[in-house]
Amino acid sequence: MSKDKTEKKLVKPEEVILWVPGDLTIDSIGLGWDNIAMRGYSYNYLDVDIPAMRDYMIVNYKSNNLEMKRRENNSWKSKCVNPKTVSLLTCGEDTRWAWDKDLEVVHVYIAHETVSNMANQVFDYDIANIRIPDEIGVEDETLPILSSLLEQELRSGGLGGNLFVESLKNQIALHLLRRYAKLEFKEGICKTGFNLVQRNLLVDFIQQHLSEKICLDDLAVLIGISVPHLMRKFKVDFGTSPAAYIMEQRIQLAKKLLISRKDMPIKVIASESGFFDQSHMNRVFHKFFKKTPAEIRQELSKITQIQIG
Repeated sequence: MSKDKTEKKLVKPEEVILWVPGDLTIDSIGLGWDNIAMRGYSYNYLDVDIPAMRDYMIVNYKSNNLEMKRRENNSWKSKCVNPKTVSLLTCGEDTRWAWDKDLEVVHVYIAHETVSNMANQVFDYDIANIRIPDEIGVEDETLPILSSLLEQELRSGGLGGNLFVESLKNQIALHLLRRYAKLEFKEGICKTGFNLVQRNLLVDFIQQHLSEKICLDDLAVLIGISVPHLMRKFKVDFGTSPAAYIMEQRIQLAKKLLISRKDMPIKVIASESGFFDQSHMNRVFHKFFKKTPAEIRQELSKITQIQIG
């Protein structure tokens, strides 16, 4: 969405009924679903202006052979809709719709934030803008199925309900991106690395947490960017991936401890350096140096003794 759209007072899913009057049949509002909602309606024939909505709206039809109309550029365009078709209403734009028969529908509302986050995970560049245009009526084998599964969960529930809803939300967002979205990518996003503050934060965090599991999500949150963006900029700045860099730092720390803490057992050094166990450290050292940590310790001790002597 562009800046001017975000400054509008956008209509929430529960407020749509104020502009499109109908009888509510099902409703997920109040169930704690995150960035996705479902509401079912029974409508009489209507000709209505729909104000700019906060979320994208997917309209699933329970009725057959209905003519759905949308006002575009001072003229009407129409499509015949049925349970195998959906209508899409974009967020942030005023629209006008009409139909001439009573109908039953189920609306799925999905937040722009969810679609945007999914886009930044899927694509190799950060997204400057996402637009999903209105569709009056389009055949879609996937969205009606996903909406039906969401409706079943709303009506009957079950074990792991929130996880199931989260999974469906992500699948819907991904499908919208793959089939309907028009994307604008940020230019030059991979040409520069981190700024000095970001780089120092990352280096300090990694050094302080080498003995622990370091997640990409933690690093991304630390400097306020997405995980894909982090990985691309990391490659530009450090010349390698975050995982490879972290492993290199663990190896360097282990080598330092092997010589500076001669009384420290190798299994303790492995733990202090963030390896899973001594066997893991042995495998990594053999891969990189063709020697075991014990052999490295002995070799480094001899070099140190020669330097002292």
